[in-house]
Amino acid sequence: MSHLRNRRPHLRKTAAALTGAAALMALLTACNGTASGSVSADGGSAAPAAGDSTTASGSTGGAKGGSGTGSGTGSTSGSSGTSGSSTSGGSSTSGGSSTSGGSSTSGGSVPACQASQLDYSWASGDAAAGAVKGDQQAVVVALTNKSGHTCTLYGFPGVDLVNSGKQWSLQRSGATPQRVTLANGTAAHFTITYLESDDSDAFSPSTVVITAPNQRTSYDLPWQGGPIVLQDGATHPGTYVGPVTR
Repeated sequence: MSHLRNRRPHLRKTAAALTGAAALMALLTACNGTASGSVSADGGSAAPAAGDSTTASGSTGGAKGGSGTGSGTGSTSGSSGTSGSSTSGGSSTSGGSSTSGGSSTSGGSVPACQASQLDYSWASGDAAAGAVKGDQQAVVVALTNKSGHTCTLYGFPGVDLVNSGKQWSLQRSGATPQRVTLANGTAAHFTITYLESDDSDAFSPSTVVITAPNQRTSYDLPWQGGPIVLQDGATHPGTYVGPVTR
């Protein structure tokens, strides 16, 4: 019995020691848990701040980095950071659009003459003196710039010869067109070469329908030439139109 009594106090001491150790471990665990939580909390707020100070110099994250950008601009919030570094960075990119301001250089180039900016008439004098061969004759049309500014013409006009029962769209010559620059009030010309006929059944146009190069609006002139051999189905007709020239 005395042996058993002696062991009980020993057991109580051991139990107390174990209980104390467990309590100490629980305390340490709790402390460690709190410590790691506060570190992750600090890390959580530090990461965006570092990101903000990094993005403050760039255009991304300006809105997030109100305080980071604001440190450069005072108490201004992230929106000013966004419009500050982000937007001005964007405008330096759209400063590339000032490169397209180089397109204002092309915008400064001479525009095409529009159909409504031209006067249409038959040319006279030297301009109307076309080379003719045999039965071929030539008439010349003048296109005068009335736009009030300089403009250009390039290519072949569309030309239709029309009478009451027939419309004949003329083919183009083989000449190479050149760009013509017209100051206000000056004229360009093109030639209609036609194969004249004295037959009673010849094609006699009453009107010439003219469409300036690269335009869709047409203008009518009364025909001033003679009767024509109708060759609207020919591969190489003797009646055709030349390009616009000076």
